[in-house]
Amino acid sequence: MAEKSVKRRPRTMEVSQVINRGGSSTSAADAKKERIFNLRVPDEVVEKVDALRKARIGQVSRNTWILEAIQEKIERGS
Repeated sequence: MAEKSVKRRPRTMEVSQVINRGGSSTSAADAKKERIFNLRVPDEVVEKVDALRKARIGQVSRNTWILEAIQEKIERGS
């Protein structure tokens, strides 16, 4: 008869060793570079953007919505 494989739960010490071992963080060279800047937008435009964001399924931040709009404009080549 074949032996049944029994999985044991890891001991607290083993779990602590894994947690404390940590991992490597993303190096600066691997991270995408971003620029932060201020953007002045008329109130009417912000209200339209917010209405469009709220009409979408799920929550989309204003920043994400603007980045998507920029990407769409770039892809159109206009």
